[in-house]
Amino acid sequence: MAGMAKTAIFSGLAAAEKMLRASARKPLAGTRNFLLLQYPTALGTAVHATPMIPALRAAVPECRIAVAASGMALELFRNNPGVEWLIETPSPLTDIGGAIRSLRRQMPFGGERFVALTTKGNERTRIGIAALMCGAGARVGFSEVPEIYRSVVQNDPQRSMIDNNLRIVEAFGSPFRHFEPQSFAGESERNWARRILADGGLREGQMLAVFVTQTSPTQRKSWRPERFQAAARHMIERHGAKIVFVGTAVESEAIDALRAGLGESTISVSGKTSLLQLCALLSQCRVGLTLDTGILHLGRTVGLPMAIIAPAWSPPIEWLPVGDPRYRILKNAEMAEATPEYVIDEVSVDEVTRALDDLVAHYPAGAAADLRG
Repeated sequence: MAGMAKTAIFSGLAAAEKMLRASARKPLAGTRNFLLLQYPTALGTAVHATPMIPALRAAVPECRIAVAASGMALELFRNNPGVEWLIETPSPLTDIGGAIRSLRRQMPFGGERFVALTTKGNERTRIGIAALMCGAGARVGFSEVPEIYRSVVQNDPQRSMIDNNLRIVEAFGSPFRHFEPQSFAGESERNWARRILADGGLREGQMLAVFVTQTSPTQRKSWRPERFQAAARHMIERHGAKIVFVGTAVESEAIDALRAGLGESTISVSGKTSLLQLCALLSQCRVGLTLDTGILHLGRTVGLPMAIIAPAWSPPIEWLPVGDPRYRILKNAEMAEATPEYVIDEVSVDEVTRALDDLVAHYPAGAAADLRG
């Protein structure tokens, strides 16, 4: 009953909008102004929305793009050269009134018609209401309130999250094209990365490898610490690498325990970085070893070659870079769901070190952006 009432309310709002606002009746083709709403609760979701910027630029070269965001998404879209306006607002998920007032006050299009876009992870009802109330002539994308959207994109389980998002441009008459995630560290973040690595003893010309060893215990995506230690020793002894461990502040203790016994050949920056500082650091690395977790997606924004230890219970197509030779997805089992005690024991140390050696051999330049110059 509540669902029917909700549908009726939003259908009524959409009908009233079409009667009262001529812009709501205009075709989507020819749209030049876009507002991308970004209020995700997961880092990977924010990262996987960044390809929308080059996709819109390719579809409509003369377009103007504003991004409204808060929290981690706000930082991730900072410095993006394809974004003309980055608008900081409260999240509609926690303060819908504040978000709407902030959007209306800061809207940059000068009274011209614009379309609001919502990617996956931003389809919540409150975000859709903010998109309606901020003055957008139409709304396009993923939504829990399709009644107020001009074009709703349905999830295709045979596509990645990125490619599902990029299908949004088809509503404007443009063909689908794949684009990779992006981040744009500034000079201050690049200087921080150089300084932290110099202070950590990285020698000129020494290989730098990043290890992402921690993830949420509730997600059951872990690999045993002694296996990470063995992989780190391999990189140190065979390649003379310095290993940098990254993670959150709450993961610092576990990371320090893992580093024990590895001597002075490691650095930990867990809990010490902003998102863009971390991107700058990752872009210094030659290769990475990572679990299927948020920092993996940041590594992808800088083109870092990575060996990815993937859990048996999670289909790789949604989140992982399937088919890209820069990323070796190590997944040796299939299960419908994780058991409470599940650890990724089916991926061996030998398999991981072979993948790392192969990446080192095939990608001598490491990440796409080199900051050492």
